[in-house]
Amino acid sequence: MTARPVRSLTIDPRIRAPELLLAAAATLLILLEIWVLDQPELRLARSVPGIAAGVSLAFLRTKPFAAYLMNGVAIVTLIALGHPSDFYQWTNLIAIFGASSRLELREASLVLAFGVAGVVFYFIRFPDEAPLTVAAAVLAIWIAAWFAGRAQFSRLREAEVTHDRDVTRAELAARQAGMELEEERSRVARELHDIIGHSVNVMVLHAGAGQGAVETDPATARRSLETIAATGRKALADLDLMLDVLHGEAGNRPLPGIEQLDELCRSVAETGLSVDLSVTGDRSEVNPSLGVTVYRIVQEGLTNVIKHAEARQVSVEVAIGNEVSIALFDDGVGGDGHPGRGLRGIEERAYLHGGTVTYGDGADGGFELRCRLPLGAVP
Repeated sequence: MTARPVRSLTIDPRIRAPELLLAAAATLLILLEIWVLDQPELRLARSVPGIAAGVSLAFLRTKPFAAYLMNGVAIVTLIALGHPSDFYQWTNLIAIFGASSRLELREASLVLAFGVAGVVFYFIRFPDEAPLTVAAAVLAIWIAAWFAGRAQFSRLREAEVTHDRDVTRAELAARQAGMELEEERSRVARELHDIIGHSVNVMVLHAGAGQGAVETDPATARRSLETIAATGRKALADLDLMLDVLHGEAGNRPLPGIEQLDELCRSVAETGLSVDLSVTGDRSEVNPSLGVTVYRIVQEGLTNVIKHAEARQVSVEVAIGNEVSIALFDDGVGGDGHPGRGLRGIEERAYLHGGTVTYGDGADGGFELRCRLPLGAVP
């Protein structure tokens, strides 16, 4: 265990105007006393420690221990030079309070010892200055000033600890807000990718089919245009709902869930891809949050089949039991082993619900995606 380093409580290293005024006033009074009441031959010699005693008060906040030593040595020097005073000793009273209110206990104890020794030395050097009872009273005042400084030290330390704690809390709150913002940004990105990616791919396929059938099969072209329009309206509705959710204005408008999987698979089947959907188990056991995740995972899985698989058929199996199990497998060309944004989004959604995702080439060819989500999980 390492010992805590001794340090003073210093908030601002700059010397402030009140401190300069106090030091200037003390220096001026000490010099006036020396030059008006002292012997002419000793004025210059006593002026140097007198100036030091006054100037030291300017540094009590920024350099408390050094300032007190400067003041104490200066006053002991004046006492040794035989200069009794009605003023300069009070600068030491100010110094003992200021230093003890800024220093750790070890250095503050040295300040007390030095101060007590200075008072005793003064009355030994000038025994006629006051009776013993007055000397004892002065000594008590010096000790009381030290204890008052220690009380101030405790208040300053408590304020410093409170300030540090508030700063730490503010930093943690800012960091937490940043993490929440990043999570929200990722969630919005996933929603946009799922909504827009799926809808655009469906619309592109129908646009291509309709373009080729304009001349030869007007009915097919018309159905393709109707599907494009319906898909676009559904995408706009989903985007509008997502924005309302983000702004807390969704009200009772339902989010897509397991009940909407049939509609989702029908819209994909209209592109020419055969979709076989199977949902087993009690759908009411799936909470709305988990239902949205199941819907989005299936939606993104189907989008990947449309974009990459070159498949003719895809099977979607959702089994609800102790967990929700999702499986998609197609008869396409398989994967390249490098997950794109869609598969990463599926992994993120599953992770938020404590689930797992596996994917890769199917045993009978094509591509296979499987997810397992704990039932009742809420991110």
